[in-house]
Formats: sequence, structure tokens, C-alpha cells
Amino acid sequence: MRVNCNISSIIANNNLAVSQSKLDKALERLSSGLKINSAEDDAAGLAIANKMHTQIKGLEQANKNSSDGISVIQTAESALSETQSILQRINELAVQAASDTNGLSDRKAIQSEIDQLTQEIDRISTSTEFNTMSLLDGTLSRRCYSDTDNVSAYYVSSAVNAGDYSIEVTADATKASANVTFNAGAITEEGTIEINGALMTVEPGDTVATLMNKFTELCDSANLEYDAATGKISTYEYGITQKIEYKVSDSLQGVFGISNIQPGTDAEAVLGNGFGSTATLTTDGRYVTVKDFGGFEMTVELGESLVADSGQASVEFTQKVTDMGTMTVQLGANEGQVLEVDIPEINVHTLGLDNINVCTQQGASETISKIADAVNKVSSARSTLGAYQNRLESAVEHLASYKEDITSAVSGIEDSDMADEMTEYTQQNVITQAATSMLAQANERPQSVLQLLQ
Repeated sequence: MRVNCNISSIIANNNLAVSQSKLDKALERLSSGLKINSAEDDAAGLAIANKMHTQIKGLEQANKNSSDGISVIQTAESALSETQSILQRINELAVQAASDTNGLSDRKAIQSEIDQLTQEIDRISTSTEFNTMSLLDGTLSRRCYSDTDNVSAYYVSSAVNAGDYSIEVTADATKASANVTFNAGAITEEGTIEINGALMTVEPGDTVATLMNKFTELCDSANLEYDAATGKISTYEYGITQKIEYKVSDSLQGVFGISNIQPGTDAEAVLGNGFGSTATLTTDGRYVTVKDFGGFEMTVELGESLVADSGQASVEFTQKVTDMGTMTVQLGANEGQVLEVDIPEINVHTLGLDNINVCTQQGASETISKIADAVNKVSSARSTLGAYQNRLESAVEHLASYKEDITSAVSGIEDSDMADEMTEYTQQNVITQAATSMLAQANERPQSVLQLLQ
């Protein structure tokens, strides 16, 4: 028997320490619900679980991003819906004004309402916002730049490649024009003068000043410019559709004269660089428009003597398309998992409704055609937004499912099986109690040596 080294006590103490450590670990896992509470538990498992937790947090935020993107699109689409309603009302008014059963005063009243409606379209464009971010003023559209102010691109979708797009203009557009003269001294009886559907009455006793005032009002009603100093009248608009047609009462043949009547002409142009075989080029007065794949629409507004004054056979205009400007929605937890949302600029100018005038039958008919094009543009924009929204809603559903799968996987790595851990706890608790008891008995054994010493 030895008293300096109690081997039984050492063995019991070591076993107690082991069982106590296992009991502590079981308690830790039961109280936390995790089987990986520190790197020592499972270094590889901890690294994998941490990556998965990062992925889960990213997916949660991506889901929120997608929901915010849906809200942005719904806001823009609601504004476009109202714009389309306004366009339908303008079309209704234009159809009404196109009928000659309406007098000039009726058409002016209709024009007044149309002016208010076009102002509302511009107001909607500038005031539609989400989180202080403008939606319809071109801020969220693929950006286009030009070195000249008279080149614009109405629609540039994500399908349009970045680069330079050019139009080569070979002939200027012109207005319809004519020269007029008056001889107030020749007025002997009442008569009428009609120009482009607008009518004025001349009466005996009218002075030159009276005739000028009446004729100025006549030109305003006929949507014509009048230069009293030169006696020249001309249309405000350019193009082959612009004409000056007149009727004069026989009694006023010596009072009013008109000469050198020139019809308007359209500009002429050819396609330059950038455009593909699908591009179509049209001219409408001073405007040259190219439409190409992806909804790209480029317009050049020309001056009356642009080509002539240049001293060249043609003048080239270039539009630069860049990727800047679109709204990026992060749809995933990783880099590059994004959706580029392109919301086109929608206002009176981009819809081609500048200076619409229904005070004449011709102007009303032209307005009907322009409104039809504008409605198509707004409908196209709404369809694009609808496609974006459907994609974002699908992303929301996918992200929720993806998060569920990863959460299940990470749970398998780090979550405790409570039944197994309770079994382990019970076992180690019993062993710890037994080891404690055996340690106590082992410590009492050296005392038996005292009996030998007595």
C-alpha cells in the first residue's frame, strides 16, 4: 500500500474531468440549441455555416430589394395609366374638333382644354417619384447624349447596344409660305377672306390698321405666322403636309392679294452608323425619325436652312447611347445578380405632342394621328414595366424558396438534435455522479494505512 501516490484517486479524478467536460458540452448544446458553439466543435462545419448565414442574410435583403423594385414599378405604371387616360381624352377632343360642325370659338375652347391636359402630362412626368427619385423624367432610362441640342432619343431600352448612332441629313425642311397685300381704299362692299379654314370679314370703312388687326387674328386662328413688315405669312410647322389654301369673295379681289405660294417640304436623310437592317427612317416636316430594334427611336429636329448654310451636301447628326442611367435592382446575394430596369422618359416632347393645334380641321386630324402614336408609346412602356414586375415577383418567390433550402442545410450542420443531446446529458450526468463518488472513496483508501501503524 502506498500513500505518496494514490493511483485510484488519479484515475477517478481523470475520469471525472472527462465526464464533467462532456456534461458541460451537453449542457451548452442543450441551452443554445447548437452543436457548433465554437470553432473547436467543428472547424470546417463552422466555416461552411458562416458562409451560409452570410448567404441567407443576403437573400433576405435581396428579397426586400425585389419588393422595393416592384413598388417602384407599380408607382411608375400607375402614373403611366393616368397619362394614358389623359391621351384618350385628348384624342376624344381632337376627334370632336376635326368635325366642321364646330366653329372657330368651339375649337379654341377645345384647344384650351387640350393645353391644360398636355401640361398635366408634363406635371406627371416631373412629379412622379419614389423615395425622392424621379421615375418618368428620364432619370431611370438608358442615357443618350449628343453634341447638338436638336438631337434626341425618345426610347432606349436595355436591348439597344451602347454606341454611336448617326443620321445624315441631305435636304432641309421648309414651311408653307406666301406673300399678301392689302388695298383698303378698294373696299366697296362687305366680303370674306378664308385661309386654311379660318374666316375673316371685311366691311366698307375698314382702314389699313383695321385690316391688319383682323388679318393678324385670322392668322392666329389658322395657326399661321404673319410678318406685317414684309407681308409674308407662313405655317408654324414644317413639311409636305403644310399648305396655304385661301378663298376670297369676288367683292374683295382688288382688296386682298396673295402670291408666291410655296408648299412645305420634308427634310431628307439617310441612315448613318450604328443602325441595323431593321431600322426604318421617316420624315415629318422638320423632324427626321429613325426607329430600330429594342424600341430605339432617335429624332433630329432640323432648321430651315441647316444644310444650305453649311455649304456641304449633307450634315451628320450623332446620338451616343451609354449604359448609364438605368435603375439596378440587386436580385441575389452575390455580385452581378442584378436586374437593370429601364423606365423611359414620358412627357409631351417625347410623346411627340409639342405644339398640337386643333383650331383647324387639318390640325385636328394631325393631332389624332399624333395621339395614336403617343398611346402606342405609353402602352409599350407599360408593357415593359409589366414584364419587369413579373420578373421581380418571380424573383421574390425564388429567393424565398432558395432561403428555405439554405436554412435547412445550415440547420443540419449546426443545430443540435435535442433527443441525442438529452441522452448524452443523462449519460454523462450519471457518470459524473459515479466518478465523484468513486473519487471520494479513492481518497479514503490511504487512511487504512493508519490501522497498520497502530
